[in-house]
Amino acid sequence: MFEEDVRPRLLAPAAELLLEALPPLAPQMRFLEIQAGGGVLSRSLVERIAGLGKLVAIDDDDALASGLPAASRRAVRLVASLPSLPLNSGAIDVAVANLVFHGALADDVERLAEVRRVLRPAGWLLMSVFADGSFGQLLDVIGDIADDKKLSGVSAAVAAIRDALRSADAIRETLASAGFSVSHVGIEERILGLYRGRDVVADPLMTRVLLADVIQAGPPTLMTAVAQAVDGWFPGGMPIVLKTAIVTARPLRPAAST
Repeated sequence: MFEEDVRPRLLAPAAELLLEALPPLAPQMRFLEIQAGGGVLSRSLVERIAGLGKLVAIDDDDALASGLPAASRRAVRLVASLPSLPLNSGAIDVAVANLVFHGALADDVERLAEVRRVLRPAGWLLMSVFADGSFGQLLDVIGDIADDKKLSGVSAAVAAIRDALRSADAIRETLASAGFSVSHVGIEERILGLYRGRDVVADPLMTRVLLADVIQAGPPTLMTAVAQAVDGWFPGGMPIVLKTAIVTARPLRPAAST
């Protein structure tokens, strides 16, 4: 599923946008990709910086980490995870995170603060995150079903997804809490597909990734009810839209002492 759905449909489009947002390259630059997911971004990044810098690509999954690029003087791969990176403070010029930060606010602040630690004072953080409004219509359908059937667990799971889909202002606030100043936030909208009810149920990206927590919280009949509701509300099909924020940020400079 990772190769057939997650890589091409979620990670690859956001990775292309992050590559376009890279700062100007200079000799001896040191790059870090966090939770690199089998090399979707890092393989292209190694080619982009060839001869000018070195990439450290990390993932907390042994199998995925084994697929990350490794080449003498160009790239190293590590099994590691936030919020504890095996890197010295100020060791990295550019850190990249592709659809990594989407958890609870406190968790994201802690993990981003660790990225801030390993960045040099004039470094860069580039990251992509799902933004507020992503697949919102489908969440509305599921939320209405949960309320009607008094499925409190499903309602809570839908609310948790919505909380993780943050506005541009909320993204800035989170980064500021972790010691970053945001230079730019761009929102890219992409239609994942025009879904009928059977498509929602059959798409593994929906059922096993994007809505996995919702489905786990509900009864076996939940997705049947969702499919019927989608067909009833959207006879021509429901467009599922992913909104991805591409964020460029820099470490905040310490306040000058007096």
